[in-house]
Amino acid sequence: MFIQIAPRVKVFVTEEDMSFIMQHRSESFRGSELPPEQQDRAKRLADKAIFVRKKLDTDVQYALNRQIRIVRNDTKK
Repeated sequence: MFIQIAPRVKVFVTEEDMSFIMQHRSESFRGSELPPEQQDRAKRLADKAIFVRKKLDTDVQYALNRQIRIVRNDTKK
């Protein structure tokens, strides 16, 4: 599955990543609230510009990038 982050720019996400995105799309969350394996997933999705992160004094806050668009039926090139 692909997510369009800008015109002509798409990134590939797996089904597990997509379920994580759908689970956390409504509100922001902190990295310390997640188990370690999901912290790595949130960091990787933030590197792909799907989540935006805000560095706090002792933690990191994540929120869904509002400028993305989900493209379900596309081919990987």
